[in-house]
Amino acid sequence: MSADSKERKRIFMSNGFTSALETDGKIEWFPCPKFDSDSIFTSILDEQKGGFFSIAPEGKYTLETRYLGKGLAVSNTFRSAAGTLAVKDFMPLGLPAIIRIYESDMPFTLAIQPVFEFGLINPAVEERKGEGFIFRNPKGKDGLEVNIKGEYTVSEDAAIQMQKGKGAIFALYSKDLKYGLFSRHGFVYADPYESFRASERYWRAQVSMAKPVSSLIEAYERSIAVVLGMLYLPSGAIIASPTTSLPEQIGSPRNWDYRYVWIRDASYASEALSKASLHSKSRRILSFLISVIDPSSKSFDHPLFSIDGTSPKPEETLHWLRGYRNSRPVRIGNEAYTQVQSDIEGAFMNALHLYLEKSKDLQYAQENFWAVESILNWVSKSWRSKSVSLWEERQEPEHFVHTKVMCWVAADRASKIALMVNEAAQAKEWTELAHLIKDEIMEKGFSKEKNSFVKNYGSGEIDASLLTLPIYGFISPSDGRFLATLSRIEKELVVGEGLIRRYPSDFLGKAEHPFTLLTTWLARIYIRLGKLSEAERILENLASYSSEHMLIGEHVDLLAKEARGNFPQLFPHAGMVDAITELEDAKSLRAAV
Repeated sequence: MSADSKERKRIFMSNGFTSALETDGKIEWFPCPKFDSDSIFTSILDEQKGGFFSIAPEGKYTLETRYLGKGLAVSNTFRSAAGTLAVKDFMPLGLPAIIRIYESDMPFTLAIQPVFEFGLINPAVEERKGEGFIFRNPKGKDGLEVNIKGEYTVSEDAAIQMQKGKGAIFALYSKDLKYGLFSRHGFVYADPYESFRASERYWRAQVSMAKPVSSLIEAYERSIAVVLGMLYLPSGAIIASPTTSLPEQIGSPRNWDYRYVWIRDASYASEALSKASLHSKSRRILSFLISVIDPSSKSFDHPLFSIDGTSPKPEETLHWLRGYRNSRPVRIGNEAYTQVQSDIEGAFMNALHLYLEKSKDLQYAQENFWAVESILNWVSKSWRSKSVSLWEERQEPEHFVHTKVMCWVAADRASKIALMVNEAAQAKEWTELAHLIKDEIMEKGFSKEKNSFVKNYGSGEIDASLLTLPIYGFISPSDGRFLATLSRIEKELVVGEGLIRRYPSDFLGKAEHPFTLLTTWLARIYIRLGKLSEAERILENLASYSSEHMLIGEHVDLLAKEARGNFPQLFPHAGMVDAITELEDAKSLRAAV
């Protein structure tokens, strides 16, 4: 099987603590114990050194992989001339673990090769006769224990041959093996079958509570599950993606670590969950974001945080890993945390206002009005300053039009929240600030020469972030100035049906592939223009570029029809939920007229 064909087969699992990626029955990514920890199965970044956990029959076989129901458990069915092997893979709630329940009428091979520190450290291996294996980290007290419930033999070369029948393979990471599966405390861990039933009930309930839609149902429900699967349950943090260093372009240095909480991405996720009527989950994200606000300086000191609310680790290169399809460097940490990004306060404020509008949770508004005041105190002092854009280009700051618009959003939404809690004086002050910001944008952010809004003041360049102007209500979608801007975006940046590049080029050169979030933005523009069939068509087209399991990456390779960048990505899945719910509302409104 070629490397190219595997990308569309890759599947995502999560339990709200950590996650895993699997392709063709092989677990190739598994950070432990949290989303942003070192990965102990890392073969996605280096097939030789990375480590993996695979199940497969011997000889030739066919494989059918699918999600089980609405959640994030996976079914693998292997078929060969010798028989059938059915495997259910899932991550039990509350544990850094993977459980694989099998039923087979033929023997099959089990291979487990964990590594520590992203493949830098090999484990010390201890076999527990008839029970499984312990893989110890020689530098610490932690390790991976694998309990095998079923008949197996181990050959001289350490290959594990599973016999036909029913059973389960329980792989648990422990920070201290004294409390592991094979310790005297091991009785506390759940039976694999009961754990599966509990996990299945949990995910079915979570996704089923979402607002129903009548079109693009599979894409919608899968996107809901993916968004919820990126939520770190202990804190309410939500990661931008579960992976690091999957390249935007194969063989390029465009490789970043996205296993952190970006204020912007998290705000988009909160919006999506509010629109899907999952208000309690939206509120959890907002509460995490409020918890990291600094009321004495810039509201969000960093554009991204670790899932425990602290600063992420400094960016570093893992030189010993070859990278995904030889795409180097492999990075962990993200240097973007040192940037000053001034659009993020607006993104948060819009998400907060939408939650309050949808949920009518005025007590939450009152409890957290201090956060609104803190943010507006910063915005009122800083909005005239240069900033780094939402695309996080590693160049000098500029007066980016999208960033200025988000400062306007912050002031506009703050004034509306102030009215909700009867703070009329604050509402008036922030309304006046919004008018002031808007006047400057209309004067400096629109180029008469180009007859469009532009990327930054004094520039003639176009940027796809300008699609958000009507989405946030800054300008009517039918305003001639925006329509001229939309026309430029469609002529200069659209490279497929609704597939759009962010800009022509950046500090690393040409922007090769379209950015999937932008398709959902364009659909939302078309919805606002009354072009519902066009909006639905481009969303369907984006879904066709997803994986076989309706998962979407950050970018898409048009020729290969495969995901590029970290995978799956929060941006497009949140955007799908936004666009599909707005499409549903627009259809209902049209039908009622």
